[in-house]
Amino acid sequence: MARAYPDEDLKPIMRSTAWSRDVKVFDDYRQMLDEVRPTIVSVFAPFAHNGRVSIEAVRRGCHVISEKPLAGSLDDLKRLKAERDKAGVRVTAVLPMRLAPAFQAARKAVVDGAIGEPVLISAQKSYQWDGTRNWIYKSEKDYGGTIPWVVIHAVDYIRFVTGLEFAEVTARQAVKVHRDYPACADCGGLLFVMNNGGQATITFDYLRPAKAPSHGDDRLRVAGSEGIVEIRLTDKSWCELATNKDEPRPLVLPKDTPNLFVDFVESLRGLHPHYLPPDDPFIDTEVCLKARDAAEQGTTIKL
Repeated sequence: MARAYPDEDLKPIMRSTAWSRDVKVFDDYRQMLDEVRPTIVSVFAPFAHNGRVSIEAVRRGCHVISEKPLAGSLDDLKRLKAERDKAGVRVTAVLPMRLAPAFQAARKAVVDGAIGEPVLISAQKSYQWDGTRNWIYKSEKDYGGTIPWVVIHAVDYIRFVTGLEFAEVTARQAVKVHRDYPACADCGGLLFVMNNGGQATITFDYLRPAKAPSHGDDRLRVAGSEGIVEIRLTDKSWCELATNKDEPRPLVLPKDTPNLFVDFVESLRGLHPHYLPPDDPFIDTEVCLKARDAAEQGTTIKL
């Protein structure tokens, strides 16, 4: 492994079950890439720097599984995609929420036509603050924004469940509670026009109470021409379908949740397609970077 930045404290990583005395630690990730020549690289840099690290890995012929967002700027994202195509490798992102049984069940209901055409979508991302966060969340050039870091999950599971794409975004955000972290918006809202003419809203916050039973509170409601499917994920999974033909009922959830790292490795071995199609994490990142621009500029941006 390589430190993501100089003097990075390795104690949290050393507590991982994956750690052993045989792990060689490098101070420069480029030196590690040159000496080790790994087949797969996991990129977990300060979030806005993920793209630059991934570009160096891809240029050396490595497959990449990156923390989201894939890049902190549209220029880095464009370069990463070009380098990926040139090297012929795979780049995926840590976007596991579409693997959650509730989202899998909701997608099946939509694909099966249970709610007709998706027309109005609302989603929520709410996180606990978890006490004091590290310096990354105070630095705009390192954090990169709450929309690319947090909202990207909702962007991905909306696309996954509905099969729709985003066409236009208006966004607003603010730092209202954790003012000693000026780079970290702790509340905000996004309004999208979808490619079928419908609308989607996403709200996000770092305001989930500390004594709540789970770190996150994720919600999704998809209203269609023939019914509605709703999801809430906290410490439990809940998914309900209501249609014009049937009484509201909970959906049967798949029992197994694949491991995203194992899924990626197996896909590289040709055992099955990766759960994230090749361009999906790039699309998710682009939508969020442009939505961040919309929030910072107080405007509407075409997607």
